[in-house]
Amino acid sequence: MGWLSGVIGGGLGAMIAGPFGAIMGAAIGSSMGGSKNPAAGKIGYNQSQQRQAIFFTAAFSMVGKLAKADGRVCPDEIAAIEKISKEALGLDNQTRTYAFNVFTQAKDRPESFADYAQQFGNLFRQDQQLCNFMMSFLFQVAMADGELHPQEENMLLEAKTAFGLHESVYQSLRSRYVGLHSSTVSLSKHYENLGVSNKATAAEIKKAYRQKATEFHPDKIEGKGLPPEFIKFANDRLAEINESYDAVMAAKK
Repeated sequence: MGWLSGVIGGGLGAMIAGPFGAIMGAAIGSSMGGSKNPAAGKIGYNQSQQRQAIFFTAAFSMVGKLAKADGRVCPDEIAAIEKISKEALGLDNQTRTYAFNVFTQAKDRPESFADYAQQFGNLFRQDQQLCNFMMSFLFQVAMADGELHPQEENMLLEAKTAFGLHESVYQSLRSRYVGLHSSTVSLSKHYENLGVSNKATAAEIKKAYRQKATEFHPDKIEGKGLPPEFIKFANDRLAEINESYDAVMAAKK
């Protein structure tokens, strides 16, 4: 059973404290077939599916506040989020309905973006990979109109703090999505991606590469709680690691 089935029929929302649990319950409602049967909570789901459900709900909750950063949500922002949902995430109709229900519920709730970011940080801060992927998604949404507005950046900085992300990680993501960097990645950045110094031997580089490739393998990441719909961010990171390995090894020749 997938994570969304657990939300709809397994009573996951009732098991989760804080605004995310309330948003889950409101987002399902009767239109998505949410069960009001007390026995629904007995439907089985594992810890990974629970974390996937929280990750997905947190993502579109924060997007709701991002879209309302200037005080209102305009049609262009809705269209951009629909495009990301279909093209970047490839959401099916049911999952897209849930995503927009979460978005709608979250944007009008009294909690702030910082409140949502803090709850996500409390739950996922110990796994910086997942925090990195969430920040990547938030940057992608914020840049959907081609510009990072001051109010949006303030929210992203709040997320950085709540997630416990290092400043260098934030700046690397900012450069990637905001486009303030050269299209040519420096050799030093490739070494940094692999976690080795420029004095590392070929054997040390290969060892580091294998460790990174295993660490960011989509199957492993999904098991930690990344929803399958967000696996593209793991694939993007793995592609960066492969590119860095090729560049560093070529420089060693």
